[in-house]
Amino acid sequence: MSVNKYLEVFGKPFNAESVKWRLQYANKDKMGGYAVPYLDSRAIADRLDEVVGQMNWQDSYTPWHEIKEGQELRCSQLCTISIYNEELETWISKTDGAGDTDIEPVKGGLSDAFKRAAAKWNIGRYMYKFKTIWVEIEQSGKSLVIKDSETPKLDKYYIDTVARLFNTAPQKQEKPKQTPKVETSTSASTPELFVVSSIKTKPGNDGKENSLISLTQNDKKISAYLKGTNSQIKTGSKLKNVKMLTKEGSYGPYNIIENYELAA
Repeated sequence: MSVNKYLEVFGKPFNAESVKWRLQYANKDKMGGYAVPYLDSRAIADRLDEVVGQMNWQDSYTPWHEIKEGQELRCSQLCTISIYNEELETWISKTDGAGDTDIEPVKGGLSDAFKRAAAKWNIGRYMYKFKTIWVEIEQSGKSLVIKDSETPKLDKYYIDTVARLFNTAPQKQEKPKQTPKVETSTSASTPELFVVSSIKTKPGNDGKENSLISLTQNDKKISAYLKGTNSQIKTGSKLKNVKMLTKEGSYGPYNIIENYELAA
């Protein structure tokens, strides 16, 4: 898959249920304000996992500069998101930065830097084309938040804007709104034999070699990641008692081999 292909798939709109909204401005009476959409770090990580594979991307952080505000020292962070390109056989990196936030300063700054670096990869970049939308707000503790009753209006605005930008609308999830989408995983063990049809090794996030294995079982074909390498696993090898961790995402499942035995 070429880099341009990555950008095309990364740039596809998210479901309305995957998008969050934050208050950008509140009026003086604190009854209303302007909201903008954004993605949280988990949604971005899911998109990276689903498009390039969990072992084919990595993020790193570097302190950028420090600013002293009164007695408090504020720091900015640079985030680099690197993706392994199989055609070029090298890592390609994109970097952006953000400063500490007011709430959970360091964690918030790292998260913002991650989101901005992801936008360099075209993940959620289309949201910069959204205009602000007026919403009703309310006090929650020491913070002002968007009223839950505004959710249908925000969902409609998001879907309509995406339809205008992409000439199509993002697919709605079947789950009801009150049930947030979460990444689910299942593990299964099977005694049936899997035959290795191909195996590739590539550097993972920790710099060590990992394996991408294509397996066949009768007429069924499965691709799965194996942490590390095993010189005994070759094309034609047979595996039994294979235990896989399957993660579900909007782009389909991807598998990680947790345990296996070589069959005679």
